[in-house]
Amino acid sequence: MSETFLKRTTLIVEDVRRSIAFYRDVLGMALYYDQPMTVGGKVIPAGVPGATVHLAIMEGNHKEVAKIGLLQWQNPPLDTAQTPYRKRMGIGDIVIVSETPDLNGLYARLKKSPDCHIHCHPHDWSVPTPNGQGQIEMTTLAFFDPDGFFFEVNHKRNMPNVAQFAIRRTTLIVRDIDASLDFYRRVMGMEMWYDQTMTVGGQVLPAGQPGAKVRVAILKGNDAVVGMLGIMAFLDPPIDIPPLPKRPLQIRDPIFVAGAKDVNEIHKRMLGAPAHIVCPPSDDSAPAADGSTLKLTTMSFFDPDGYFYELNTRQVVK
Repeated sequence: MSETFLKRTTLIVEDVRRSIAFYRDVLGMALYYDQPMTVGGKVIPAGVPGATVHLAIMEGNHKEVAKIGLLQWQNPPLDTAQTPYRKRMGIGDIVIVSETPDLNGLYARLKKSPDCHIHCHPHDWSVPTPNGQGQIEMTTLAFFDPDGFFFEVNHKRNMPNVAQFAIRRTTLIVRDIDASLDFYRRVMGMEMWYDQTMTVGGQVLPAGQPGAKVRVAILKGNDAVVGMLGIMAFLDPPIDIPPLPKRPLQIRDPIFVAGAKDVNEIHKRMLGAPAHIVCPPSDDSAPAADGSTLKLTTMSFFDPDGYFYELNTRQVVK
């Protein structure tokens, strides 16, 4: 069993109400959490201490993991001019991989929505199975959401599909996949589930060159189906390696919110690892969706590629 599991990918957005409407009415996710709060500036390196933010959490087919957070800085707001909407991707970007039981219905709603950009219209392709012995045949569409976050949505043609829209994993495009896998396995305590090399045609993913060879590894949390973390590297030809992203976080940056059995143990292993610790383990509390209080031990850090994590060990206190 993995020591760490990805509870949600939180997206820093420009307009949380616009994003809620898109994720609810177009993608079919349910609104799980919807609260304003203040942030002290200790855990998340964004905005100013004491800023007012609004957090919404959207739920797919799982009650505990694989959620999408939508986070807006409202007072004072974050600067939107520094983060233009992009339609190409590279190292440091994420791919939110999802599944739907009704690709045609989702496609029809996306075409009517003014708040997204469709990159790939429904396209048939296949990828190797985890054991490399077969192929998963899929029909896929891909789009950028209202803030430029990229989604790949799959519907399997030769295997059972989910009953409702589901986030399968978030995939990170990284510099050195071996270094990333060492960090997530040795430091974070995650388990390997999938590791294959394949070619990408260029239709689905707006990154690299058509026909490029990529390696995709998937790390499993505490669920065998959803809430996984993907690691992708372009091998041949490689793509440009940009400098590590500047801090603080901005609109269109993701925040990975993960749970851990013991934050303190992971913190010990992280010391000396290729990561930047922002906030060492500290005790905190937060309001839960049901009105209870969450008591947490929290740390935050940037991984070797500059992806930001909030890592919690939590206990519900009534």
